[in-house]
Amino acid sequence: MPRTITSSMLHGGPLRIWSALTDPDHRRAWSPLVFLDDPSRLGDTECTFAIQGITRPIRTPARIDRFDKPHAFAWSCGIPYLFTLEERYELAGDDGGTRLTHSCTLRGALSLPFAAMMLRRLRSLMVESDDRLATYLRWRVGQPARAINRQRVPFRYRRKAR
Repeated sequence: MPRTITSSMLHGGPLRIWSALTDPDHRRAWSPLVFLDDPSRLGDTECTFAIQGITRPIRTPARIDRFDKPHAFAWSCGIPYLFTLEERYELAGDDGGTRLTHSCTLRGALSLPFAAMMLRRLRSLMVESDDRLATYLRWRVGQPARAINRQRVPFRYRRKAR
């Protein structure tokens, strides 16, 4: 099963980051790659994502597989045994800072052929998503956005914290 993993240290405690990952309003604010309709409980839900070159977003059934507050959050979508994408967030730390481990795993019979085409792009999209999450979390606590290109930070994150 092909897998790609990113890891980053985020400012704030695990509960703050957990709410940014699982609360629908927070998820909309930092724009993850895939929008989940109800990421706040285990079970079936729907997800929406966009593919470059296709004008309309794609909606498909999804499943929240792991909801271990505030340690792990995982969801998956696809056709079981043929091609499934699983995205997992694992949190470890305390109020001083939290290590976020973000992984995407491809499963099923078609995972190996698709992995050759998808893994490099998927990794860059994961890094971009993690950067947006980190920027959103810094904006929420009113700290300046550090160590990133300020030109890429959306205007709404440059305003004062609420």
